[in-house]
Amino acid sequence: MKHDNIFVGLDIGTTKTCATVVRKNENNELELIGVGLAPSTGIRKGVVINIEATVNSIKEAIANAERMAGVSIHNVTVGIAGGHIKSFNSKGIIAVKNREVTDKDIERVIESASAVDIPIGSEVLHVIPQQYTLDGQSDIRNPRGMSGVRLEVDVHIITGAVSSAQNIIKSCERAGLLVDDIVLEQLASAEAVLSEDEKELGVCLIDGGGGTTDMIILKKGTVYHTAVLQLGGQSCTSDLAIGINAPEVEAEKIKKSYGCVWMPYVSDDETIDVPSVGGRPPRKISRSVLTQILHARCEEILQMFLGELYKKRFYDMIGAGIVFTGGMSNIEGLEELAYSIFNLPVRIAKPDKITRGLVDTINDPMYSTSVGLALIAAKKGHPKVIMSKGTDETKLNKIMEKMKSMIKEFF
Repeated sequence: MKHDNIFVGLDIGTTKTCATVVRKNENNELELIGVGLAPSTGIRKGVVINIEATVNSIKEAIANAERMAGVSIHNVTVGIAGGHIKSFNSKGIIAVKNREVTDKDIERVIESASAVDIPIGSEVLHVIPQQYTLDGQSDIRNPRGMSGVRLEVDVHIITGAVSSAQNIIKSCERAGLLVDDIVLEQLASAEAVLSEDEKELGVCLIDGGGGTTDMIILKKGTVYHTAVLQLGGQSCTSDLAIGINAPEVEAEKIKKSYGCVWMPYVSDDETIDVPSVGGRPPRKISRSVLTQILHARCEEILQMFLGELYKKRFYDMIGAGIVFTGGMSNIEGLEELAYSIFNLPVRIAKPDKITRGLVDTINDPMYSTSVGLALIAAKKGHPKVIMSKGTDETKLNKIMEKMKSMIKEFF
């Protein structure tokens, strides 16, 4: 099997590491050929806190994916997330040379928009063009070849901590992998679950993970806003462990088996068994108590995102509604709770862009990010120069330069 037709997305999360392997067949169609999962303990809220634990998790996930796919994995496109991720919109203006817009002019105007102050220790991850304006004519998607003298661009800039990106690269390299690119995780999830109509009409994607919950807003086919909330599924588990006096491991099992956030779905006479510690017999608690605890935390998270929509004045542009994905979206009643808060259409999304191969193995929202990373890798193809060769500084600089230019190909 040709390895230049194999593309791997690696999602290193707070609770799990997931590797998704796709292959381009002779008809240039994507097939899913392997998925690997492993528990993750070296990441907290999207940031590496233990290199060795992260390396072991990556190795296990990759080994599982290799066994299923029947290939050796050498290159990966990996996701990045965490509270260090910041974003803002910017504008650039240039004079057009020779009165006809060329690729060089487009590069210059994007560079002009990117010339902003970045906090020390941060680096620009993505520069995503939103719209171009040529001699006062706005809403231009691609000005290439058009005549004019004054070119403007609105861009969305995403920054992240240099140290966080370096630690992700180091972890992958110690696991024997070369990093082709690093991609913001909610961009990858959007690639995996959103339809073109949703991107055009205006959609808010909320990706609920273990340590963080990520938001991305798209309109007219491009990105207008991104945000990261440092609360996720683990926050729900911790609340539950305290509320029912159980170890977090047991609380996580109970959450997955009986968790619900919509009170009308739970009757007062429903009970569940809660394991005790110290050899004591299990206790019985009402499922409504469990639901009240989870409802409170999920409502808090959703209210924060509603506030973000109003604060940034994006609420009225969400024509296609709210889309939930990520492992946290599996909890029962989330769709109904979200509708009651946002008063917008809501749906739970699973990866659906790959229709060939072992697609039943990714029929779950928790695979959205890794599938999206693999899709982005397949669209770009393998780089001619391996991005993670060289010193730490040159490796990161190469990847950052690649990331700044690649997203405009997809949105």
